[in-house]
Amino acid sequence: MAELIPLCLSVVAVTVLGVFALIGYAYQVARRNTLLTLGLAVSSSVLGVLLTYLVGQVVGAVPGVVAGRTATTSGMSLAGFGFLLATMLVVFVAQSTLPALTQVTQWNLSNRVSRDIGVRVIDPLLAPRRIHHLEDPQVQDEQERAKGKEGYQVSNGLHTLPQLVSSRLTLLGSAVLVGRTFSWPVAVVLAAVTFFMEWDRRRVVEREIDSWWGLTEGQRRTWYLFDLGMKDAPKELRVFGLGRWLVERHRREWLDAMRPVWAARRRGTVSSAGAAVVHLAAHVVAVVLVARAALAGDLPLTQVATAVPAILAVGMSYNGFAAVQVRRAQTALRALRELPGYIGEHHPEQTAGSTDGARDVGLMPRECVRFENVSFRYPGAAEGAEVLSGLDLEIRAGEALALVGVNGAGKSTLVKLLAGVYQPTSGRITVDGVDLRDLDLARWQRRIAAIVQDFLRFPLSATDNVVLGAVEHAGPPGDSPAVDPGDAVGRVAAEAGITDVVARLPSGWNTVLDKTYTGGVDLSGGEWQRVALARALFAVDAGAGVLVLDEPAAALDVRAEAELVERYLDLTSGLTSLIISHRFSVVRDAHRICVLENGRIVESGTHDELLSTGGRYADMFTLQAERYAVAEVEGKA
Repeated sequence: MAELIPLCLSVVAVTVLGVFALIGYAYQVARRNTLLTLGLAVSSSVLGVLLTYLVGQVVGAVPGVVAGRTATTSGMSLAGFGFLLATMLVVFVAQSTLPALTQVTQWNLSNRVSRDIGVRVIDPLLAPRRIHHLEDPQVQDEQERAKGKEGYQVSNGLHTLPQLVSSRLTLLGSAVLVGRTFSWPVAVVLAAVTFFMEWDRRRVVEREIDSWWGLTEGQRRTWYLFDLGMKDAPKELRVFGLGRWLVERHRREWLDAMRPVWAARRRGTVSSAGAAVVHLAAHVVAVVLVARAALAGDLPLTQVATAVPAILAVGMSYNGFAAVQVRRAQTALRALRELPGYIGEHHPEQTAGSTDGARDVGLMPRECVRFENVSFRYPGAAEGAEVLSGLDLEIRAGEALALVGVNGAGKSTLVKLLAGVYQPTSGRITVDGVDLRDLDLARWQRRIAAIVQDFLRFPLSATDNVVLGAVEHAGPPGDSPAVDPGDAVGRVAAEAGITDVVARLPSGWNTVLDKTYTGGVDLSGGEWQRVALARALFAVDAGAGVLVLDEPAAALDVRAEAELVERYLDLTSGLTSLIISHRFSVVRDAHRICVLENGRIVESGTHDELLSTGGRYADMFTLQAERYAVAEVEGKA
C-alpha cells in the first residue's frame, strides 16, 4: 500500500503536467473552443458522479415509499422523494446530452489545432530564405517527430484530451463516494490500482515511442516508396515491371522500421495483462466486501446503492486509449516546440531574417552582378568536392548572358547561388558592388524570375499557374479571376505562346492542370514549359529585374527551343538575363556566352568570337552541330 502512493502521485503529476501543457497550447490556438470543450468535459464528469450519488439516494428511499409510509426511513417526505427522482432524471438527461456537444467542440478544436500545427511544422522549414537545412536528414527526422507517429499527433491527443480529463475527474469523484459511503482505505486502493494501470500503460507507450523515435529515417523511406508507386512514377514502374519489386521493398522497409516498435509493444502486453488482472481483482473484492457488509446489516441500502456503482465507476474511469494519445501528443508537442530551436542551433544562418541584410534592393542590378573568386560545395560533401572553384563572372545589367557547359559543370548550382538559396563556401557575390549577404535577401529573390529544369507544376488552375510567378498579384487563394487578353496574364500568355493551349482546355483559364482532379487535365512537357515561361514573364511584368532560364525548353526539339529563346530575347530586350542550355545553337544570339568547365569560366565572348578562337566552345559547338546534321539527314532518309 505504501509503495503504491508514490506511484500514484508520480502518475498524477505526469498526467497533470502533460495535460496542462496541451491545454496551454490549445488555449493559445483557440481560447473559446478550449474553454468550452474543457467546460463540457468537467460538467460531464461532475454530472456523472452526481448521478451515481442520486441513484443511491433514490434506491435507498424506495423501500419506505413502497411500504406506503408518508416518509422514508431517512425522514424524506413523498414530495421530497418525487423531487429527488425528478432531479435524478434531469441529471441523467443532461449527462447523456453533454457527450454529443463535447464531440462537436472536440472536432472544432482538433481542426483548429491541425491547421496551427501545419503552420508550425512548415514555417520553420520554409521561412528561411536559404535551403541548407532542408537537406539535413536530422531536420527531416525532427519534423516527422513534430507531426507524430500517426500524422498530426498533437491534434489527435487534444481530440481525446476531454475524455481523459473527464475520466480522471470521474475517478476522483467516484473514489470520494466510495470513501464516504463505505471505506476510505478501499477507495484509496481502488484509485491506486487504477493509477497503476495508467503508469504501466504509460511505461509501455514510452518504450514504444523511444523505439519509434530513432526510426524516423526508415519510416520516411517507406513513405517515399509509397508515394513513388501512387504519385511519382506509376508509368515507369509498370513499363519496367517494378510493381512487385516496389511492393516487396516497401514491405521490407516497413517491417524493418516497425519491428522494434512491435517488439516493445509485445513486451508491454505481458505487463499490461498482469496490471489488468490486478485491477479487475481489486474491484471484484471491493464489491464482495460491500455485499458482505450489507448482508451483515452493517451497511444501509442507500450506501450500498451508492458504493457499488461508485466502485464500478472507478474501474471504468481508466481510459487507456485517451491516456496513450495524450502521452504521444505530449512527445509530439515537445518536438514541435523544439523544431525551430533545432534549426536555429544547427543552421543559425537559416533562421528567418538572421542573414537578411539591411540594404534595400530597389531596382538592382543597375550596373552588374559579380561572382568574385567563388567556390562552393554542397552541405555534407567531402572536402575538395567543390562544384565551383575560384569562379569569376560578371553579369552586366541589361545584357543577355548565356552559360554553357557539359552536364554536371555547375550551371544550375550557379543559379542557386545567384538566387541566394545557397551561400558560397568561399568568395563573394556582389550586386552593384554590394555583397549579396548585405542585401535584403527576400526582396532580392523577388527581383529574380526563374525557370529551372524541374519547375513546379501546380495542381491549380491555369490562371494560378501563371500568376504565382508574382504571388503578391495572385489574389486570394482559390480565386481565379477571368483573364482578359489585354491584362498582364493575357499578354504574357500570348508572348509565351500558350493562348491557343488554354483555349482548348475544358474550362479555359479555370481548368485545373492535374488530371487527378475532376475536370482537370494534364499538359505535354512542351506545353508545361510554355506555362513556366509565362509564369516567369508575369514576374517580369510585376517588377522582376533578372530573368533566369535554366534549360528553358528542354522538352522541345532544338528548332522549337531556338525559336522560343529568340522570341524571349526580343520580348525581354534590355532586361538582365541569364540563359543556360546544353544546346549551343539556342544561345548563339545572346550578347555574351560563357563556358563553364571544372567549376570555372574558361571562355567568354560572343558566338562569333568564341568560334574564331577555336577553343572549347568551338569544339563543342562543332561536335553538336555535326550530330544534329546527321540526325536530320537520317530523319529525311
